[in-house]
Amino acid sequence: MSNAFAGFLANRREALLQVLLIAGSLAALTYTANQFVLRADLTANNRYTLAGASHDIAQTLNDPVTVTAYFSSNLPARFGRTKEEFRALLQEFRAAAGGNVEFQFVNPNEGDQTAREARQAGIRPVTVNVRQQNKMTQKRAYLGAVFQYRDKREVVPFVEPNSALEYTIASTMKKLTADDKPVLGVLQGQGEPGLNAMTQLQNGLKGRYDIRTISGVDTAGVPPEVDVLLVSRPESELSTQTALALDQYVMRGGPAIFALNRAQANMRFGQARPQTTGLEPLLESYGLPIRTRLVRDRNASAVRVRQKRGGFTVMNRVRYPYIPQIANFADHPISNGLDQVVFRFVSPLDTTQVDSTAQLTVLARSSQQSGLASLPTSIRPQQEWTVSDFSGASHPVAGLLEGTFSSAFAGSDTLSVERTKSPDTKLVVIGDGDFIVNGTGRRKQRLPEGNTNLVANSVDYLAGDTGLISLRTQRVTSRPLMQLEPTTKTVLKYLNVLLPILLVIGYGLVRYRRNRAQRRRWKDAGLST
Repeated sequence: MSNAFAGFLANRREALLQVLLIAGSLAALTYTANQFVLRADLTANNRYTLAGASHDIAQTLNDPVTVTAYFSSNLPARFGRTKEEFRALLQEFRAAAGGNVEFQFVNPNEGDQTAREARQAGIRPVTVNVRQQNKMTQKRAYLGAVFQYRDKREVVPFVEPNSALEYTIASTMKKLTADDKPVLGVLQGQGEPGLNAMTQLQNGLKGRYDIRTISGVDTAGVPPEVDVLLVSRPESELSTQTALALDQYVMRGGPAIFALNRAQANMRFGQARPQTTGLEPLLESYGLPIRTRLVRDRNASAVRVRQKRGGFTVMNRVRYPYIPQIANFADHPISNGLDQVVFRFVSPLDTTQVDSTAQLTVLARSSQQSGLASLPTSIRPQQEWTVSDFSGASHPVAGLLEGTFSSAFAGSDTLSVERTKSPDTKLVVIGDGDFIVNGTGRRKQRLPEGNTNLVANSVDYLAGDTGLISLRTQRVTSRPLMQLEPTTKTVLKYLNVLLPILLVIGYGLVRYRRNRAQRRRWKDAGLST
């Protein structure tokens, strides 16, 4: 019996040994795979890979950042994707921070208590449309998060779908961990819009910058602690002393943003007239003045206009060339990734006077179908436009100057000028002062994100904080399927049905002919089939 089963037992022991070897190899491979995780991000803009700036922020965390994410469940697909992307990015931040990011997801719709906690934390609910059983219903949804670090707390009241989620997380963490914040000075005193009229810009920069209003510079000058100065839409002409104070700020190396109106537009009377700000000598001396012209562009926004049709007065929406939609941007950290900026009565920049000591980057241009209007000019939306009105080339409307500049008051005999030459510094000049103004009261409006992103990116660049600029404009790129003609759809439909059948029949015919030829050769050779 032993001889009869010797081979069987030997084979059995070999099989058992092979099973043990395979199991051990799998266990070793699993352990090794857990130690070395390899990932591949195949998205066009590396959406699921943390940028270098995000890694730097995560690695500076000395204590845990606790994130409580209030996201409702059972929401439409785009909201559900936002939740999962938010969770995935938090996991990436936790890995980059060595575990110093802790998070939990709470569904406020589970009960009144959790909903009350979300509202008390600062998370505002939104109403979304949900289709259930072929009926459209409305549901209150929460998509927000609360970040805590030591004794600091930041709230993201609403996480917008398809927004720059990595920027939202990284900038919030930077707000919590920043000790010394750069000072952004906003000039006041000449009719400039206050911070309450620029809410989107303020919300985009608060927490990372110490935003202060600056007034009385004609006597005290620009405070030395100001890191970046914003001069936006002065309505009255600056005095010589105020202009001198701004000039001396630039002469000491202070970076600045000048967003000015050279046209005073009155829609009620349909006229635009030249406007003087008092800063013209400064920009002329620095080499990038704003021309007293208006850009009109075929690629423009629409406005509501009263028109008569058959004896009746109706409200129609017509394209208004003096509100151009700018989509032509330079490949520069300030403007790269911007989708669109909408200007109102924007004037072009004169780029022919740039000195050899400065480098110019045109950040934004009008389209190739644009023209210029001399001031004063009619701006009535009802006027008829011709091809000749848009026959010019593109015109620069925003630019960056980097280098050294000469004082506009260097040759003055009546003013005491302390500095006549600046060190290396940076200036951003924009031919419109209204494009970042939300307004107040009933006239308050929401601006396109590109408007605030252009200025926020400029502030970051001038302050030397370029890490988060690329994240701010990161978006999901929409690539819809190509629309086909009905005839093409019909052909493709029947092709999908019939082609597999034809392939199987064709393969069978080929095999049949090959086998028949093989049998014929065997028969000719005298072999039995």
